[in-house]
Amino acid sequence: MAISKKERSLSIWIGIAIGVAISSMLVRYALQKKAEQTEERPGNYQSLKCASGGSPFIQLPKKITKIIPHGIVVHFENNQSITEGNNTKFLRSWIIESAGSFRSERLFVSAEEISSNSNFKGLNEYRFHRASELYILPKDNADIEEFNDLIDEDHYKILGENSKTGEWILQIKHFSPSEIRSAIETVREFRTHVSTVRLIPWTPNR
Repeated sequence: MAISKKERSLSIWIGIAIGVAISSMLVRYALQKKAEQTEERPGNYQSLKCASGGSPFIQLPKKITKIIPHGIVVHFENNQSITEGNNTKFLRSWIIESAGSFRSERLFVSAEEISSNSNFKGLNEYRFHRASELYILPKDNADIEEFNDLIDEDHYKILGENSKTGEWILQIKHFSPSEIRSAIETVREFRTHVSTVRLIPWTPNR
C-alpha cells in the first residue's frame, strides 16, 4: 500500500529526530568517558596522584588552582619546615607542569603553601617560582664558561645570562622540591664564582 506525501515527510522527520537524539547521546557519552579518563590521569588535580611515580598529593588549595587552573602535578612534598627570622613555619610544595607562552612550551612551576601552624589553618602565604631554573649572581671577574665546565652536566646547564641583572640562568634537570633545595646548596659551594643564588619568581600571564 502506498503512503501519502504527508506520511513520507513525517517519517523522514521522525528519522531525523531519532538520529539527532542518538548522535547527541553518543557525544555526551564520549565527553563523559573523556572527562573520566582525564580525572584518572596521574597528575590531574582530581587524581591526587603525582605524574612522576604516582605518589599521592594533597588536594591543591583554591588559591593555587585559581592561579594555575589547568596543570599536571609532577611532584609533591609535605611536612617541610623553614626558618624565617626567629620563626619556624611549615611548608608544602607542588611542582606543576603548566602551559607556557607558546602551546608547545612546557613550563614547570613550584607552588608553595606556607603556614605558621602545622595544620595549615588560617591565613596562609603562597609563593610561586620557576621550578627548573635558578638565577646566579656571579662574583666579579667570574667566567661563565669556566663555571659551566665545573658543574655536573647531568644535573645542571647554563642557559645564558639575564641581560637586565647580569645573573646567570641555571637550568635544573631534576626539580622536585627537595632537589631544588639541594641544587641551591650545591651552587653555593662554588664560592669563587657565585655571589648569590636565588629562585626565579613566577607570575601567570594575564
